[in-house]
Amino acid sequence: MSKIKKHRAARWAGYFFVIYYLVGLIGLTLPSTRGIFTDLMPLSILLSTAILLFFHHRWRSQEAVVLLFILITGYLIEVLGVMTGHVFGSYSYGEALGLKVFGTPLIIGVNWMMLIYCVYTIMESTKLFWPLKALTAAVLMVTYDFVMEPAAIRLDMWHWAGGEIPLQNYQAWFIISLVFLSALHLAKVNTGNRVAPWLFGVQFFFFLALNILLRVF
Repeated sequence: MSKIKKHRAARWAGYFFVIYYLVGLIGLTLPSTRGIFTDLMPLSILLSTAILLFFHHRWRSQEAVVLLFILITGYLIEVLGVMTGHVFGSYSYGEALGLKVFGTPLIIGVNWMMLIYCVYTIMESTKLFWPLKALTAAVLMVTYDFVMEPAAIRLDMWHWAGGEIPLQNYQAWFIISLVFLSALHLAKVNTGNRVAPWLFGVQFFFFLALNILLRVF
């Protein structure tokens, strides 16, 4: 695929994400369709990740390995968090994210990988020194989680003991994100992915809007 065609395809993928998540926003907001769209969440994560990775610049073995490492480790950290309460705080997963093993949805590792990939790609377009890129990207991850949490709780994605989100959760998100982002930098991953900023931006505003609309409906 030529560079011009690839850029055009990436732009259309971005438009697709806007429309797709707008439909999801409406479906999750309306009480009559909320259950159906909630059940589609795992599929939406898989579809979004598949489209994202399709636009990866050029696959090398070490890139596939480090992304798989993030996927598996992200899932295992969540299992540890659910079972002990010592990572993010005391919480449990609901039914919205699909099949669970050890009380943890299998899709959650994919979600970690997708988000880390997106913020890494966004910061790679800057000319900052790489530790500053990683730190800034980790802050983006924490900001995303801060926006996502209220909507996630309302949609039965997960629930916190006592009903309050602990500060420990955001601290853990920052540290874990920083480790994953550093792994990508050390592996010299070159995503060259024009779809990643679209996906991260659309999801960010998707959850921001959900927080408002779910309070109304």
